[in-house]
Amino acid sequence: MRIGIDAHHVNGKPQGSRTYLLELIKALSNLRFANDELVIYSFLPEKTEALLPAKNLAHRRVFPRSARIRLPFVVPALALRDRLSVLHSQYIAPPFSLVPDVVTIHDILFETHPELFEGAFSERSVRLIRRTARRAAMVLTVSEFSRRALAERYQLPPEKVLVTPNGVDRDVFRPISTEPPGIRARYGLDGPFVLAVGRLEPRKNLPRLIRAFSRAREKLGGGVRLVIAGQEDFRSREVFQEAERQAEGSVVFLGAVSDSDLPALYNLAEALAYPSLVEGFGIPVLEAMACGTPVLASPRGALPEVGGDAVLWTDPEDEEALASGIERILTDSELRARLRAAGPSRAERFDWKETARGTLEAYRRAVFDSP
Repeated sequence: MRIGIDAHHVNGKPQGSRTYLLELIKALSNLRFANDELVIYSFLPEKTEALLPAKNLAHRRVFPRSARIRLPFVVPALALRDRLSVLHSQYIAPPFSLVPDVVTIHDILFETHPELFEGAFSERSVRLIRRTARRAAMVLTVSEFSRRALAERYQLPPEKVLVTPNGVDRDVFRPISTEPPGIRARYGLDGPFVLAVGRLEPRKNLPRLIRAFSRAREKLGGGVRLVIAGQEDFRSREVFQEAERQAEGSVVFLGAVSDSDLPALYNLAEALAYPSLVEGFGIPVLEAMACGTPVLASPRGALPEVGGDAVLWTDPEDEEALASGIERILTDSELRARLRAAGPSRAERFDWKETARGTLEAYRRAVFDSP
């Protein structure tokens, strides 16, 4: 097979869909059979090749950035020119194609929880995602939670939707015994801290987390800080306003953090706090568990599928419960020891090689089983 992957998200902002593409392509490049070829389409192929240096990948430029021209005209033409057997896209595929389409739709929270996405998804984008899901030969998603939502909301045949969960690179995200030199100075992280990772947007529930953390901090006598690593997104001003109401210096914003620094930050943190209102997966929870960092999270969406019994669960909309959870995960030595031991063991269940195997199976079904 000649497999084309629309990887333009690789040249975009740090988020789960970007991590998914990078890790999936790495795993596919190692797993594919001798007669399979991978063609990677991105806006900046030179930069993409630097991120994905495998010699067996062909990199092509896709253009323009405007999807209105790129998707209906350029991508189908490239698929024809490059003699693709199958095209893999995320969320939105071309409206017509001469090759079978496989699409990854990580979740449809913009449909099931529209109040958390105000202004983030246009009606046109939602219509295109629905059309893509119904037209694609195969739909991939990352959790049973998302699979059920896709099948029910879009009325897709069960055999058309395949769950290929996200993985974690356990050579990168792992417990470390020696603190990396200079990491604390680079980010100004003297003293203990609780870490939150994710874009600054309503779904991450950061204003409640900040208020709950401040309550817990008062009971603990101060000293510990809340460190938020993530890029600003829509309605992020509310997060900064809430932080300004708290004790000076108690909440620290790092902005978008480089992929290479994330494992060290997880290891340095006393805990990861991830009280999201809903998630289609929740990669930071998996990464933190792999590092042996105690995790406090909400049992919403797909998060229980990821964390299982290796996470301390708490109601994300109950600030008292959230504050108590933060206090407990910082002070209960028995709980901390259990979570530190359980996290890496739980993370072993999520492997990018398995994600790649499932994805290859979807490609084969799309090519050989499509009518």
